[in-house]
Amino acid sequence: MVELPNNSIFRELFTDAPLVDRFENDPQDAVDVIIPVIHTNELWRSNLLSIYREIPVKRLLLGDGGVIDDTLEVARQFPRVEVHDHTEFVSLGYSIRKLIEAVQTEWFVYLHSDVYLPPGWFEAMNQHRGEYDWFECPQRITALIEYPLEPRSERSYSGSQMGRRTAFDDVLPQIDDDYLYRNEDIIFSTLIRNAGQRWGRVDSTFHYHELMNKRSKWLRTFKSVSFEVERGHEEEVREFNTQVRGIIKYLHPEDYLIYGVQVGVNRLRQLGALDWEEFAAWVQQTNPAWLPHLHKDPPLKQRIRNVLRKWASF
Repeated sequence: MVELPNNSIFRELFTDAPLVDRFENDPQDAVDVIIPVIHTNELWRSNLLSIYREIPVKRLLLGDGGVIDDTLEVARQFPRVEVHDHTEFVSLGYSIRKLIEAVQTEWFVYLHSDVYLPPGWFEAMNQHRGEYDWFECPQRITALIEYPLEPRSERSYSGSQMGRRTAFDDVLPQIDDDYLYRNEDIIFSTLIRNAGQRWGRVDSTFHYHELMNKRSKWLRTFKSVSFEVERGHEEEVREFNTQVRGIIKYLHPEDYLIYGVQVGVNRLRQLGALDWEEFAAWVQQTNPAWLPHLHKDPPLKQRIRNVLRKWASF
């Protein structure tokens, strides 16, 4: 397993670095790089800098699926960029197909636009040319999201407070050198009120509370991060419909795929976006091996879970 770097990845992402074009010094290993795009994030330029630093890019082939931001303008600041008009294509997969067809080097690299490459990436990958024909590497999630944290109880907010010094005259003598740690928001607000002082919340502003790795004398590392994206109905239907139908069309039913397809079918049913007769006929025509694993009605466990959810909402 590759060790984590000592320096913060965020420092690299947000440092304005000059362009290092590896192709100029390493043309013998040059490869075409393909990236389908509709939009990118604010780190797109930093990602491109890492790509050109790590990979001897012979050509950067972008599949324009109908870009809605400045992705193409930023990319055109880099050398040897070709933009292919894919605005008439419906699917990402067809865009990838056409980009691969446009590749002129024996080997090529396929990347997502929201990927940043660490030092040594190309060397580590390139040495496996003789071992594999199509290969990939693990990923480290870099979570850069902003969302409002809605209070789920009367617990005080933490992270930014303001107060009158004399309000603590009767509070501070109660504080011993023992257990007040990461619970100070609850304890201070309660002691302030118990002392007859006024406590309140201000909802006309906010603060940004950062969640990221930092040095500590205790062991503390992030093992995972979870967030929920609020999708519109149309986007969610499209997501599950393409996931389900794509797997059914191109793959045979394997244990690790079946459950995911069943979940997707159930979600389409919940969204009111599944015509079972039409769907079953499509499966029969496309890949009938999947039919025994699909059901017109939700499985018993799912039906029980739906009933319990309705009861809990009363």
